[in-house]
Amino acid sequence: MPAPRPSRFAPRVSRLYSRMPDLFSPAGITAWRTHLETSEEFHRAARGWTGTVLLVEGGAAEAKRSTWIAIDDGAIREARPDNGADQTAAEFVLSADAGTWEALTRGREELLGAAMRGALRLERGQVWRLLPHAKAAAAMLRAAGDAP
Repeated sequence: MPAPRPSRFAPRVSRLYSRMPDLFSPAGITAWRTHLETSEEFHRAARGWTGTVLLVEGGAAEAKRSTWIAIDDGAIREARPDNGADQTAAEFVLSADAGTWEALTRGREELLGAAMRGALRLERGQVWRLLPHAKAAAAMLRAAGDAP
């Protein structure tokens, strides 16, 4: 039996996904922030939101990486790797395994859907305070998938 032929779309798909920034590496955070600063969708959705979010990557058996994001009326004031004290300083701490973060940024999963099925967890903060910002948080994650 002959070996299967590679898809003619594979190189394009691979290039698309390899361009997506790693939300938890210094270089990826910088690329993501730069893209967010020019994202009209994010600015519209986040207008009026001022607060801090810590995104945590890692499941029970994975090493954890975290990204701190400070938002001021829809603008990214700060985006950087966790400094160690951010877990207790952040207004909201959202955690998920690497596969869930990837699905959220690639648009294969919706933020609220991931939360409802328990794949995305609110480790710190109150759901009722985060709900008004759910659209902005989803736009922020989608922007990572759109970043050059």
